[in-house]
Amino acid sequence: MGWKYLLYFLFGGLLVSGVTYLANQSRGLLAAFIATLPVMTTSTFLLIYFNTGQEAVISYAKGLVVMVFPWLLFVFAVIVLAPRTGFIVSLIAGLCLQVAAALVLFALSNRFFPQF
Repeated sequence: MGWKYLLYFLFGGLLVSGVTYLANQSRGLLAAFIATLPVMTTSTFLLIYFNTGQEAVISYAKGLVVMVFPWLLFVFAVIVLAPRTGFIVSLIAGLCLQVAAALVLFALSNRFFPQF
């Protein structure tokens, strides 16, 4: 069972390393394209499906759709704040915004959508 998670970790690390390499080569658009390909999502869907089943995949997919909005806050915060405050500050602020928005969504989902 432990080997399975080691392989998951290596696969994810390979993808992150490839995207980082491309971004460092001034190929930001190509790196972003590869990073947004649903390779990790598809892999995760398959792993959840084979370990737990279709219902768990559907629940996870619904959660992904909801969590796109906090993630977009994070990305926009980095884009808008980095030129004004520096990259590290914008990264921290974006992460704080994402977590805060996610916590709000968690609270709302438990109240209005208990099936999540």
